[in-house]
Amino acid sequence: MITLLTTIMGLSVTATILVLIRKDRLHASTGFGWVLVAICFFFLGLAPYSFDRLAGILGVKYPPALAFALAIAVILIKLLQSDTRYSSLRVRHERLIQRVALLELQNRKVHSEHPDATHNSSTLGKDKEAI
Repeated sequence: MITLLTTIMGLSVTATILVLIRKDRLHASTGFGWVLVAICFFFLGLAPYSFDRLAGILGVKYPPALAFALAIAVILIKLLQSDTRYSSLRVRHERLIQRVALLELQNRKVHSEHPDATHNSSTLGKDKEAI
């Protein structure tokens, strides 16, 4: 029964990931790691006793403990990857805000130095409204 359950889980996770990538809800580079996890589920479903043998080779007395340890490690790696990406995006966002602020400051300086440019642009806007 566990063989069938893990095989179905692997196939459903893989299908879900592929649908999310296709609909652009999940970036392909991020989805690749999840596809690997789903493939592991699938192969675990096909040969669940191979994991028990692997645990025996590694000297783990209780094979599910190895599964939980590996699952926690994968989750921690994924969280670390997400945090580094979030931090990078946050820094990029702050820099963009600073650039916009500098551009607004330059724009105000130009308009204060050349009041005619401000007047012409406001007159132009009124002409557009009249049309």
